[in-house]
Amino acid sequence: MRTITKLLLFGFVIVFTACQKDKDSARRNTSGNTGGTGSTTNIEGDYDFVGIVAYTESSVTVNRAGTEIKAVTVMAYATKNNNGTMKITSDQLIDTNLAYSIDTIVNVKTYWDNVLVDDSNFSSVASTPPASSISTYVRNSADSITITRTPGIVSDLFNSIPIPPAPQISTGFANFAPEKMGVKLSWSGDTLLLKVNSRYSQSVSQFGGPPGTLVGSVNGMIRLKKH
Repeated sequence: MRTITKLLLFGFVIVFTACQKDKDSARRNTSGNTGGTGSTTNIEGDYDFVGIVAYTESSVTVNRAGTEIKAVTVMAYATKNNNGTMKITSDQLIDTNLAYSIDTIVNVKTYWDNVLVDDSNFSSVASTPPASSISTYVRNSADSITITRTPGIVSDLFNSIPIPPAPQISTGFANFAPEKMGVKLSWSGDTLLLKVNSRYSQSVSQFGGPPGTLVGSVNGMIRLKKH
């Protein structure tokens, strides 16, 4: 797991500001309606990393003494201070010295038997040191590939999904990344867009409490500018 997961954990400071603007912006930015017309049949080449935009949502649901407790988090972000390069071959994504920072707001809503009992915002600020990795992929069609999970930029989209707080469930960040990740491809001028829209769930039980269900989803887009 790359360092973004650990660093984000230390970036939580309670604040009382609205995050709806960030959420709406991320939804627009990850829609992929960019108007690019280039062919994605051949994506091999050298690229500069120019950023990630993402909208993530997760929930934890537990049942304690007949009461359903559910906590839902939403986080939208656009990375800043983006650096590094990526080389795409016929079957690999090779990123070198990729680094970026995140400065955004996480919203957490808590429900007891579907009644909202708390609505709070948290600040999430973090930076990643330069890191390099290699991911393998297979071609599905002219505009889609499937990436095998390895430490890398696509896994970062999943590993930055925050786990909401709930009784017997620790707050943190999930390692949601599935073994295989589907990616849609498109172009915006000379910028290659890698779009991920995925949902993942797992059972959780911590601190000897009742079992619960953890569900996470990510709608994200990675931007790579071709040399």
